[in-house]
Amino acid sequence: MSLQSMQHALSNELEHNILSYWLKHLDHEGGGFHSYADHNGTIQADFNKGVLLHSRILWTFSAAYRTFPKPEYLQAAKQAFDFLAGAAWDAEFGGVYWMLDSQCNVIDSQKHVYNQGFAIYAFSEYYLASNDPKALVLSEQLFDLIEQHAADQEFGGYLEAFDCQWEPIANSLVCDTQEDVLAEKSMNTHLHILEAYANLQRAKPQVKVESRLIHLLELFEEHIIDDKCHYGLFFQRDWQCVSQDVSYGHDIEGTWLLDDAALQVNQPTLRKRIQDSSLEMAYATLNEGRDFDGAVFNELHQQRYLDCDRIWWVQAEAMLGFYNAFEKSLDPKMLEASQHCWDIIQTQLIDHTHGEWHMQTNRFGKPYTDLPKVEPWKCPYHNGRACLEMYLRLEKLQN
Repeated sequence: MSLQSMQHALSNELEHNILSYWLKHLDHEGGGFHSYADHNGTIQADFNKGVLLHSRILWTFSAAYRTFPKPEYLQAAKQAFDFLAGAAWDAEFGGVYWMLDSQCNVIDSQKHVYNQGFAIYAFSEYYLASNDPKALVLSEQLFDLIEQHAADQEFGGYLEAFDCQWEPIANSLVCDTQEDVLAEKSMNTHLHILEAYANLQRAKPQVKVESRLIHLLELFEEHIIDDKCHYGLFFQRDWQCVSQDVSYGHDIEGTWLLDDAALQVNQPTLRKRIQDSSLEMAYATLNEGRDFDGAVFNELHQQRYLDCDRIWWVQAEAMLGFYNAFEKSLDPKMLEASQHCWDIIQTQLIDHTHGEWHMQTNRFGKPYTDLPKVEPWKCPYHNGRACLEMYLRLEKLQN
């Protein structure tokens, strides 16, 4: 497939199979979006509404509108924004809750920094799409709340889990891997705080945000990227790593997110170091983390057990991560790896019957039909963003 054909296919997939699918999940009665659909697309209207899911929906439709300015995309974004800025927002203590019921009553009020970060990411993107000043105000309020309550002044980085009133609690929300560790800090939360702060800096450049971006980038250099060019996943407060597993999906996703964040700071030397490190990580995934047909493995457990299932978000992020590495290196192997991921997506992950993407298939592309299409963690952000980013980058290449 030519790059021009690939670009056309990506935009078609985004608009006519991903965004079109999610437009059907608007909850016109209860507000926000319906947050569960089975594999065939049957909506469960009384399912609880994930705040994280709504942030990811808001980001997706906001970003899509900026490239494909269709009014229905902005309207969908506004519906997600109204949910997040309304029922999901804690007017007393600040921040967004974790979970609401189908009628938008709060059922889990914890304030996890991972969730706050995605709200910043979404609000700042909605501001860029709509120019609504309230979205920028909420982004800045969340930044200040995270810095006030979660920043670890002793060891750097952020503590992650808090109750409604911002008192620390056990960090069980993101420590859900097969390693069964309960750690105070995680790579995943810090990666998505980095992602969020980078977008806030893009929306409104500020010295205080740039300073924390620099801190986070240096943190990844010093503590999170290991000597084998993988991310450590879980850490004690003092940054001693307490996990052994390798997450190839996070490794390759993080390569382009690190580069994007580095572009938002006026530190050329740091930017160059980050770009070099992220390229080394991309090569590690290229050489260690791919199956016989180019699909990227999910995880390596205990240094010896490979999870070879094809996960929707892993292949999406790998397509983009390898292409990002190609842009820097001009290595045709990276372009080929990106195209292999797109082939896997087209032939195995896209549901050509019911729409959207299968959450997961086995090693040979057979989907697990007992898994849902929509749930609090199954969202349009990874695949929607990958299609959109690839479309824009291929457009830039052709121009």
